[in-house]
Amino acid sequence: MKNVRIFYTKTGRMKFVSHLDMNRLMTRIIRKSGIPVWYTEGFNCHIYINYAVPLSLGFEGVYEIMDIRLTDDSYSLDKMLERLNAVSVEGIEFLKAAEPVLPTKDIAYAEYELTFDENGFFDDLRSFLSRDSVICLKKDKKGRMKELDIIPKIKKKEFDGKQIHLTLSAGNEGNLNPALILNKFFIEAGREPLFYSVKRLMLFDGEGKEFI
Repeated sequence: MKNVRIFYTKTGRMKFVSHLDMNRLMTRIIRKSGIPVWYTEGFNCHIYINYAVPLSLGFEGVYEIMDIRLTDDSYSLDKMLERLNAVSVEGIEFLKAAEPVLPTKDIAYAEYELTFDENGFFDDLRSFLSRDSVICLKKDKKGRMKELDIIPKIKKKEFDGKQIHLTLSAGNEGNLNPALILNKFFIEAGREPLFYSVKRLMLFDGEGKEFI
C-alpha cells in the first residue's frame, strides 16, 4: 500500500461547493476513475481521503491537497492523474501527485490573494493591519465564541493594485480566515462591506517553506 499526496485546483463555480459536498464529489471521481484506491475497514467502509486544510466556502484554491492510499505500490502516478482528470468536472484539475514528504500537522501558514473592484481604502486597511492588537470574536470547535487577536497570526501582507496578498496562520496554528479580518475592518471603519474574491495560493510549513 502506498500513500499518495494529490495537488489540485478548486476554481470557478466549484468555490460554491461545501467541504462536505466536495468530499462526496471527490469520492465519486475517484471511484469513476477506477484507480486502485484503499478503502477503510469496518462496518462503514469508505475511500480513505485526508484533506490538508479544507477550503472555506466561496474561496478558490490553486494549491489544494488531499492524501489517499493506493493498494498497488507499482501503480503509475502519472496514469493516476490522467484517469482522475479524465472523469473530473470543470473547476477541479489534478495537477501533480507524489508520496507525502511532510505530515499535514506541519502546515502553519496559508497565502491568500484578495481581489477588489477598488483600492481607495487600502491606506486605512494597511493602518488597521499595522496595529499592535486587533481583537475579533471567533467560534471555536465547540461552537463557542472566543476572543482572538488576529495581528500575531498575520505573517505577511502585501498591497498591489487592487489585490492584497495575506499570509495567515493555518493548520494546527489555528486557521485565520481572511474574511474575519475584512469583516472586522469594515465594521470598525464604518464602511459598507465591499465585494471581493479570495483565492488560496499556497500552503507553508512553520519555516515558511512550500508544504509538500
